Amino acid sequence: DKVDETKGEAGLEREVALATSRDFDLHFRLRPVLREIAESRLERRGVQLDSESPRVRELLGDELWALTAADREPPAYRQAPGLPPADLERTVERLERL
Repeated sequence: DKVDETKGEAGLEREVALATSRDFDLHFRLRPVLREIAESRLERRGVQLDSESPRVRELLGDELWALTAADREPPAYRQAPGLPPADLERTVERLERL
């Protein structure tokens, strides 16, 4: 995948930890990484992430689709809770299955 390898494993672990704490970090730190991975995995299947094709939502599932949608609104409250760890785990598992 095209994920920025300069972040390294420790950097990504930090982003995951922050994303479970605050929605701001989920949206602006981890979401771009998830979008990049989803985009790469979908392209292998001949589908574009931002194409508005129903196939995108079918492949990503509702949770991952909502999280990676191009028009996802940034959080109104910067300190709002992030994604619960169990939800994040499901999201990552869904990406891995693509």
